[in-house]
Amino acid sequence: MAQSSLSSETSEQCDDTIQFVKRFADEFQWQDLSEDVVMDIGCGDKLNCCIALLSQFPNVRAIIAVDKESTVFQMAQVRHRRIQYCVGDILERDSLKSYEGKMNKVISTNTFHHIMDKEMAFRNVYRLLKPGGEAGFFFCVNSYLHTFLTDLSEIPKYGAILKDTYATTLYPSQQGEQYYKELLEKIGFKNVRVFEEERRRSYPSDKCFKVFFLEDLKINLKLSPEAAETFMAEVLELYEKKFGRKEGKLGHVCVQLNLWGVKPMEI
Repeated sequence: MAQSSLSSETSEQCDDTIQFVKRFADEFQWQDLSEDVVMDIGCGDKLNCCIALLSQFPNVRAIIAVDKESTVFQMAQVRHRRIQYCVGDILERDSLKSYEGKMNKVISTNTFHHIMDKEMAFRNVYRLLKPGGEAGFFFCVNSYLHTFLTDLSEIPKYGAILKDTYATTLYPSQQGEQYYKELLEKIGFKNVRVFEEERRRSYPSDKCFKVFFLEDLKINLKLSPEAAETFMAEVLELYEKKFGRKEGKLGHVCVQLNLWGVKPMEI
């Protein structure tokens, strides 16, 4: 059951990535990428973005797949002559300095919500682009689960259990469409386009929800099996009371941001 829940989440992320790449291409009217080098920030071992790019633009000149974890490339499920692998951290400018000013496009999906200093990351993306280069970002800016955890952690009996299991400042409430549009414009991006969309995921069963909740937060490392069972029974009841069910199933809703910008041509 845990594997089924994980597979469902992975499949949804893959579908989201395919859709975002298509939107990016449509927004900027991509036709032929045979002369373009595209960098994928936070590629992960599934290489969803790289696969989506190759599927839609098989003649792309090259894709630079970047992840800060070297083990990602050891586990990578795809090998392709047009994909080059690079261990690098978008927050560490020096780790990607050799690519600065050389990328036609930079794209990142399901990664930037994990980055605390987003302004620094966006600035480093800007540096990577050639003049006229385009950047696209797809990441979560709000989440039912995060809201629920924040509320739950304020209850003393749960606060100790949840301590250090999630980032409390992951989704600042004031950081939405307008915030990110203005941030990219401040950095120097032009033709900035942005919109939010709500995504709902239903869990096949309450057991799947419990597995996702415990494993995602690593709470199971802190509790005995008996304590974890009691904790999850209480959590499930509170979650249902706060968010209800749809067609009898618990669900998770997140708000995803679609964000694009262009580095202006040099004058």
